[in-house]
Amino acid sequence: MNPRFPHKTFAINWLKALMLSPGILFPMGYLLLYLSTNIFLNDKYKKDLTRSFNHETGNSRQISIKSLKAGFIFDSVTLNQIELTSTAPSHATTSRTGEKTTINCMKIPSPNLQKLLYSRSAIQASTKNICKLILAEEHRNQ
Repeated sequence: MNPRFPHKTFAINWLKALMLSPGILFPMGYLLLYLSTNIFLNDKYKKDLTRSFNHETGNSRQISIKSLKAGFIFDSVTLNQIELTSTAPSHATTSRTGEKTTINCMKIPSPNLQKLLYSRSAIQASTKNICKLILAEEHRNQ
């Protein structure tokens, strides 16, 4: 009685060994880190960026960002559909209340992106830098 197919245990053990091999564990770990970073950016970091932008503009402007995406090698952040709304007339600009400015896509270099998950001070410095870059881009587009 020689079976044509190997036993089920052989196939199951082979799949276990494959799943625990470094060739599979490293890419899966990296993918998990990448996905968790993108979830963090679209949840907590976006809220911090909104607060920081309001603080930078003295609550005269509001920002709305559709999504944030980490660069594949954690070297940049891409902001999609940035909408800036004037909430109060500013003395320095001629914008009216309710005037909207839209920036479709903005890629910002961020070499220490992986540190944002662990450091509150890195988050604050990063959001402040991004706010300045967004305001500069807005003035460049006007």
